[in-house]
This record gives sequence, C-alpha cells and structure tokens, in this order.
Amino acid sequence: MFKIVVVVAYIAVTILFLIPVVVVQGLTHLEQLETWLPFLKGVLSLTFVSDLITGYLPSLILQLFLSIVPPIMILFSSMQGSISHSQIEKNACTKLLWFTVWNIFFANVLSGSALSMVNIFLEPKKIPGLLGEVVPAQASFFIAYVVTSGWTSTTSELLRLFPLLYSFVQRLFMGKDDDEDDFEIPSIPYHSEIPRILFFKLLGVTYFFLAPLILPFLLVYCCLGYIIYRNQFLNVYAPKFETGGKFWPIVHNSTIFSLVLMHVIAIGIFGLKKLPLASSLTIPLPILTLVFNAYCRKRFLPIFKAYPTECLIKKDRKDQDDPTMTEFLEKLATAYQDPAMTAARYSRNDDGRSSPLLRGVEV
Repeated sequence: MFKIVVVVAYIAVTILFLIPVVVVQGLTHLEQLETWLPFLKGVLSLTFVSDLITGYLPSLILQLFLSIVPPIMILFSSMQGSISHSQIEKNACTKLLWFTVWNIFFANVLSGSALSMVNIFLEPKKIPGLLGEVVPAQASFFIAYVVTSGWTSTTSELLRLFPLLYSFVQRLFMGKDDDEDDFEIPSIPYHSEIPRILFFKLLGVTYFFLAPLILPFLLVYCCLGYIIYRNQFLNVYAPKFETGGKFWPIVHNSTIFSLVLMHVIAIGIFGLKKLPLASSLTIPLPILTLVFNAYCRKRFLPIFKAYPTECLIKKDRKDQDDPTMTEFLEKLATAYQDPAMTAARYSRNDDGRSSPLLRGVEV
C-alpha cells in the first residue's frame, strides 16, 4: 500500500515541478516575458538586465527549487519500507536522478513547444527528429546551468555555509557547544551528489557534438569537484555505512541511458540535415550499446546484489583479529529479546480490584 502511495506522490511532485520549469523557460525568452509583463519593456531593453534575466536568473531559480527535492525523495524512500540507511539513500538516489533527468533536461527542452510533451508519446517515430530539433536550442541554457549549479554548488561545498549557520543557531538558541560528546561527523549525501554528477555527465555526452562549448565548463566542474571532494573525503566526511559498491549500477545505467539518448539525438540531427548515410550508420550504435548493457547486467550485476565471498572472508579474518569481538558477541546474545518471551509483570494494587472473586470461608 505504501509503495502505491509513494508512486502516486512521486508522480504528483514531478508534475508540480513543471510549474517552475515553465516559469524558468519564460525567463529565457524575453518576448514571452514582455508579453506577460508589458510594464517591464523599458527595463528589459537594458543589456545588463536582459543578460542577467536570460542567462543567470533562470538557472538560479531552478536550482533553488531543486534543492528542496532531495529531502522529499528521502521521505518517499523511507515510506517504502527500507530498513537500512544505505537502501534508503540508494532508492532516493535513483528517484532523484530520473526526476532531474525528466524535469531539468526533458522538461526544459520540450517546454518550448506546448504540444511537444504530448507528441513525444503519441508519435514515437518522430522522437529522434523532435529531439534533434529542440535539444540544440537549449545549449546556452544548460551552459549557464553548469556554471550556476555545478560551479556554485561545488565551491559552496568547500564552505559548507548551511551546516555552519545551523551549528551557529544551535549554539545560540539551544545552548549546545562544540565540545559535547554528541558531535556527529557528517557523511556525504550520496542521494543528492551522485544524481548531480550523473546529470552533468549526461549533458556532456549529449551536447559534445551539438555545442562543444559546454565541454570546457564541464571540465572546470570536474577539476573543481576532484580537488574539493578529495579534501572533503579526507578531512571532513566520515562514512556512516558500507554499501558494497551498490551505487555503481546506478552510474552504469545512467551512462547507458546517456549514450542511447546521444545516439537518438544524432539520428535526429542527421535526419534534419538530410544525411541518410550518416543516419543509417548511426542506427546500429544504440543497438550495440543495449547489447553491451545486457552483457554487463548478466556478467557483473550479481556481484552488486550480494557481497562476494572474497570480501566476506576478509571481513571474517579481520573480525577474528579484533580483540573487541568477544565482548561484542557476548552482548549480541542478549541485545534483543522477543517481547512474547519475557515474563509478564503485574502491578500490585491495594484497592481491592486485584483480590480474588471468591474469598475463603471461615469455619
């Protein structure tokens, strides 16, 4: 029952998020903005204002709305019945990834035409041509999105401004000090960071032949990410759980999806440019990619569903050399007791309600 509720809620959130996407796309087109708000024509005629509104502001607004989605996905994953933190974050990571792909990529690309989202389902044969027509038109928006979301989020990760403000509020209003024993070392939020990185990878794969100008911006993002997150992993974050590499299938599936999407867009581009030979030579590429994906799923996916025996043997040998394991095993025997097996305890009342129904008769 909860799974059905989560699916319905997930679809509802996805649909509601289209509202800020439409607003953002309205900001990228000054003609539409002047039609909606005619009193701003004088202000929009200024070059600085128009560049700010069409370039930086849409990506910033979209990023602000997107920042509230990860906690919602964590809530949805918790409602599904996952019993471990790693499983909750893994499910939330998958939900947030496809939410981002649909609402940030497809919704922004297809929102330029009112019937594009409907036609893409009603006429599947026109999908390559439609994507080949609308995807290149949004290249400038996604370049600005990489700068706004990618560069800004990566540099803000080094500052960790929001955790700093939260800690300050705790000390100011709750009387907590940094020297307390309950200080909790933060862990990296996999459910929000992995989808962001994979989405930028999707942009790089799909736009490298449409708008190569996006590649330097993505390269700067990757370099900043390597430097900053390496420092965070070594000096700031501490892992709270071990997933055994179970996030890697998400990365693999996202890569395969990006490649297939790039092939479909390429077929559409070649079709629009009247290059039948190039389109014909590109058609086998998505088929070969899917065949390779099927091979990888059959060959490597079982490794990520269960821990390999080699890892378990290493873990057992490490536990044997751990001097604290004896005490841990002794506590483990009494760590959990079934409530049905515990002795019942009754409170003794002196008000007569616990006295026997038949009293002894004095002879």
